Amino acid sequence: MTSELINALKMVADEKAIKIEDLIHIIEEAVTAAAAKRLGKQNLAASFNTDRGEFDLFELLEIKEEATDSNVEISLEEALDYNPSSMLGEMFRRQIQMEGLGRIAAQSVRQMIHKKGKELELDRIYAQLKNREGEVTSGKMVKRAGDGYLFEIDVADAILPKEEQLDLDRIERGKRIKLLIIGAERGKKEPIAIVSRNRPPLLRRLLTIESPEVADGQVEIVDIVRDRTGRSKVAVRSRKQGVDPVGSCVGVRGGRIQPIVQELSGEKIDVFEYSDDPAVLIKRALTPARDLMVIPIAGIRKACVVAPESQLSPAIGKKGVNIQMAQRITGWGLDVLSHSQYEERKERLGFHEKVEGAEPDEKKSDPGPDKEGEESLS
Repeated sequence: MTSELINALKMVADEKAIKIEDLIHIIEEAVTAAAAKRLGKQNLAASFNTDRGEFDLFELLEIKEEATDSNVEISLEEALDYNPSSMLGEMFRRQIQMEGLGRIAAQSVRQMIHKKGKELELDRIYAQLKNREGEVTSGKMVKRAGDGYLFEIDVADAILPKEEQLDLDRIERGKRIKLLIIGAERGKKEPIAIVSRNRPPLLRRLLTIESPEVADGQVEIVDIVRDRTGRSKVAVRSRKQGVDPVGSCVGVRGGRIQPIVQELSGEKIDVFEYSDDPAVLIKRALTPARDLMVIPIAGIRKACVVAPESQLSPAIGKKGVNIQMAQRITGWGLDVLSHSQYEERKERLGFHEKVEGAEPDEKKSDPGPDKEGEESLS
């Protein structure tokens, strides 16, 4: 072989993003295996001479006082003739010649570059996918895969499992949608990304893209909760005086939030302003319900929510989704009662109506859903 081999190795290493030292080590192993098979010996080692661009073949012999098996041993006296620093028990490398070694090496190079180069490339892709966990990417749906969907993303395929889907999603072949990378698997043939459509970081990223105020930190997203049935709640607050946190996310006439709603297959997104007052926070979190009275229970993070008859259903939500999400985003246990139920229970439960921030109209503490406090979008 000539220096042309070295140039070829450098080209392959650059194309595959592999260190040339790794490729050379792989090829040395392949040549060693081929030579061992041809000569019927296992104590061989091939070494690539980068100066000459050729392989040298050595047999590995243990240095003994007296050699009893010349195939695997060499006497100390003979070893000292080759290398004066030889010592008992060491492995001695004696170069041997082999007809056709260059041809074997060249063939091994071609085979191992293809095989090991592919393996190293797949390892690199897997590591890249693992490092991208939490990142939002765009994917094109290729086909159904059992209960899931298979997508093409920029560097690999991605699987969207059933438990990570939105119930609202109707994904057709060829459709391109946003996906959250949540993990990676080796796969039978190549690495595959695991993606999600119903986790909060996806919505957080989409809001950051659409709202410059969120992107530059003027508006903080305090928390997000989502339900795969197609509901989400977003608590926001302003970090700069004069900046409307809800308006910054929603946009004029919904101009910022509507692209997100469309991207998420019509998900209903309730954006409301965060408050340090638990009663105000709970009322805003229970949007679209209105005219609520919230009575926190002293000593524990639980509260009674009193609602007009017409607002009981919106407060609780279909299958209890609205109140469950409100509990998750506020961290408070909530019990929704009608006015009549509250009157029946308040003495027994020890409720007191005169609680700061708990008045039904909240004219002083809460501007109400039609002003700056909250906005519900379907």
